[in-house]
Amino acid sequence: MVALLGTACGGGKKQQQQAAMMGMMKATVVAQEVVPASYTVHSQFPATLTAHDEVAIRSDVTGYLSGIKVKDGSMVKKGQPLYEIDKSRYVAAYGQVAATQQQAEADLAQKEKDYERYKTLLEHDAISRQTVDQAYTAVMTSKANLAAAKAAVARAGTDVNHAVIRAPVSGSIGIVQIKVGDIVNAGQTLINTLVNEHPIFADFDVPQASIPQFLRIQKGQGDEKFFLKFTNGETYGEQGKIQAINNIVDPQTGTIRVRLVFENKDNQLKSGMSGVVVMQYATPATQVAIPAKAIVETLSETSVMTLTKDNVVQPVHITPGPVADTMLIVESGLKAGDRIIVEGLQKVRPGDTVNVAGPGTPAAPPAGKH
Repeated sequence: MVALLGTACGGGKKQQQQAAMMGMMKATVVAQEVVPASYTVHSQFPATLTAHDEVAIRSDVTGYLSGIKVKDGSMVKKGQPLYEIDKSRYVAAYGQVAATQQQAEADLAQKEKDYERYKTLLEHDAISRQTVDQAYTAVMTSKANLAAAKAAVARAGTDVNHAVIRAPVSGSIGIVQIKVGDIVNAGQTLINTLVNEHPIFADFDVPQASIPQFLRIQKGQGDEKFFLKFTNGETYGEQGKIQAINNIVDPQTGTIRVRLVFENKDNQLKSGMSGVVVMQYATPATQVAIPAKAIVETLSETSVMTLTKDNVVQPVHITPGPVADTMLIVESGLKAGDRIIVEGLQKVRPGDTVNVAGPGTPAAPPAGKH
């Protein structure tokens, strides 16, 4: 009897030791409970600035540049003379077609007199109907010739007028590309560039899934704010507003172009500049977010490691959203009260039973969140 008792006592002690050893072999992790809160999100999009008006100054007549009327970099008004092309040949051509018009007018006047005289003779049977018809045809031909002459005069006059190149819009003129005496070929030679950067646009692309959100913002629904960050990290002082959303989605990238407008009162923004558009908004108080360090990414999905009530590791696929400071917004996959592993991920695998360090108290929202 004693021997049996001793064996039983010895076996119980051994089982306790094995259980203790198994507990010591479990990995220890730090867990955090998912607690909904409101977060301030800053979504960023690469952007390019575009002037309200950007016009390449070219001449539509050919000739050598005979005059420069404005200084490089100056502000000009619409209609102001900028450059002058030698117009001597165009003035001569205008004089020639003007003389042709005068001849056509005189010829028409003579043909009309003949026609009126022939009609009177016909009434007295002093001339044939055929002669009157021929006179009428001559009048119509003269009118057509006069119309062609007038068109030639108008065209020649346009060439004379266009020999003086005027500002098509108000704005800032750039650096002239040619010098006085250089040949200017109609429609080809770039003389200068004129830009109007008041206001100025910032163009950027967003995923097609974001179209409903941006359409809602365009209608004035929501508290989203737009800022422009320069490449040196500084943020432009003025806020932007949605000017337009493109009407097609790029089938190659799956994105759609959005255009913001900035007033650019201080001329700090220049066409062609690169920057980053920052969209700032607050999420609802029911938003779920997790520390970015809790993410497990593979080529096919984004997951987190959760813990069951028995501390068994269980992977859960999530749909990630934008980042709010160090927290990742979770669009779907988690709910309030779920426990996720935030430290010790490298030591565990799905199905493992783990030890949890600390009480696993809910994490408060990051500073500045509400």
